[in-house]
Amino acid sequence: MDNKMRNFSLSLIGSAIMILCSSSASAFDWSEATIEQLHQSLNNKDITCEEVVQGYLKRIDAFDKNGPKLNSFITVNPEALIVAREKDKQLDKHQPLFCVPLVVKDNINTKDMPTSLGSSALKNSQPPANAKVVDNLINQGAIILGKANLDEFAIAMLGLSSAGGQTLNPYILTNGPGGSSGGTGTAVSASLAMVGLGTDTGGSIRIPAAVAGLTGIRPSRALSELTGVAPLSKTQDTVGPMCRKVSDCARILMFTEAWSTPERKQQIMNAAVKDGLKNARIALISGMFPQRTKDNRTYYQVIDSALEAMRNAGATIDIVSLPEQEQIINGFKSLAGYEIKQGLNEYLTSWSSDKDGHPRSFDEILTRRGYAPTTEEWLTLYNSLSDKRNDDPVYKKNIQGRAGFIRAQLNRVMNGEVQYDAVLYPTLTELNMPIGKNTEGRKNVGLSSFSGLPAISFMAGMTQDTQPQPVALEFLGQEFSEPKLIGLVHGYELHHPVRVAPAIAPELKSAPVSADKKP
Repeated sequence: MDNKMRNFSLSLIGSAIMILCSSSASAFDWSEATIEQLHQSLNNKDITCEEVVQGYLKRIDAFDKNGPKLNSFITVNPEALIVAREKDKQLDKHQPLFCVPLVVKDNINTKDMPTSLGSSALKNSQPPANAKVVDNLINQGAIILGKANLDEFAIAMLGLSSAGGQTLNPYILTNGPGGSSGGTGTAVSASLAMVGLGTDTGGSIRIPAAVAGLTGIRPSRALSELTGVAPLSKTQDTVGPMCRKVSDCARILMFTEAWSTPERKQQIMNAAVKDGLKNARIALISGMFPQRTKDNRTYYQVIDSALEAMRNAGATIDIVSLPEQEQIINGFKSLAGYEIKQGLNEYLTSWSSDKDGHPRSFDEILTRRGYAPTTEEWLTLYNSLSDKRNDDPVYKKNIQGRAGFIRAQLNRVMNGEVQYDAVLYPTLTELNMPIGKNTEGRKNVGLSSFSGLPAISFMAGMTQDTQPQPVALEFLGQEFSEPKLIGLVHGYELHHPVRVAPAIAPELKSAPVSADKKP
């Protein structure tokens, strides 16, 4: 398909989205707003793009920099309002992501803002070009509001970095935000941005999405566009959306895949309005659910309610066992420690340091000081693992046969006597924990990370505790089955809407006033 036809097809997709959003709208509310509601309000001229962006900037000031000080942003884009004003002057406002305010994890390159990887060692690091996924989204009309905090070098899951400090959880301020995309998760959950981009090597999109009451998509590894993204593990790294509604994630995913076609984009968009639970067959992997105890009663109340809702919506859920589960869950390891050094060496030498003075190698990073607690320890360990990886049997085991082995076992489950649309398990095996407590022992996300298959974490519901918090489930499917997974989650949202906005970040009382409307 030539570029002219491709652009025409994308224009049709954008027009279709805008037409879907053209029914009557009430006044625009920034809290919990969706892309559909945004375009509806813009079409009806209820609001301008400048006012939209100004409203999010006010929310960032009120809740991220002041008030509860959620601390989800490292950098706020100083050009965001200028870009929004230019959007208002555009004659063609039918781009699929027109005026969509987006927060980007700060290990994804942006040419007009530093990309720190969460580290004070790279606080002035200024790549000369956007990551390809960023360019793709900007070209479809999105506006980058800023860069989100992350665990330093995307290594841990605490939401802590030397560049950005400690990010808070929007539901319980004393709980952790998950990681390493914790800044993106908190920002999107608190409606400091409409949608967000994260990266997922071993759960770093899905875990913060789970504790922030969001949907997070880890796409098929073969589809992940990583040009201009700081690597942790080239074998496992992915980029994906984090959103309050799966339909918004679908609209972002259409333009973040490494390769696609207008037909696939249409499939993704169709899935975002489909009741995918009707007549679906789902395999619940019993061994990936924790044992029931008196301590996880409220956790299981949410799970049980979610499963009942799926069945009532027309889904068949069968309880299955995963062959070789012990080997899959406990016998394989992440490749991050073995691959980060080579990956960062390539990344850090991909542009000159003459202007920004950024470190040029992993070894140079090791000589710096002022890291967040445990970061230096992790870097030292990873340096050792990287240097000896070719002689390390653990590395060889995980680089050579891991993905194929796991896929074979999942294929036995999904394509046996019964054909299943997806497998189901919880993203975390326990409720979220206080700041500083690592989620490593509770994460349940290795099937996707180690196989390269797509997975989507979604909010199953809120606990009925004194301090309610989200519980998340996760669908995993065959390679390239993202549309099917999106349809399943959209069906769940239709039949069992459970999203609750964090009380700590309510709708602001006064709406912003754009420059041309000021008295």
